[in-house]
Amino acid sequence: MRRSVQRLVDAVETGALRPNVDRVLTLDDVVAAHRRMQNAEATGKLVIVP
Repeated sequence: MRRSVQRLVDAVETGALRPNVDRVLTLDDVVAAHRRMQNAEATGKLVIVP
């Protein structure tokens, strides 16, 4: 499992894999993030940061 995770990290770092991130939000915006998901408004992943 550890090798799989490392391969994934390497692919993202080299640009071979580009995650589709819709928005990066803070914990203060977590309610808005949930609304966005429920309303099918997100076009990619929603990332929540502290």
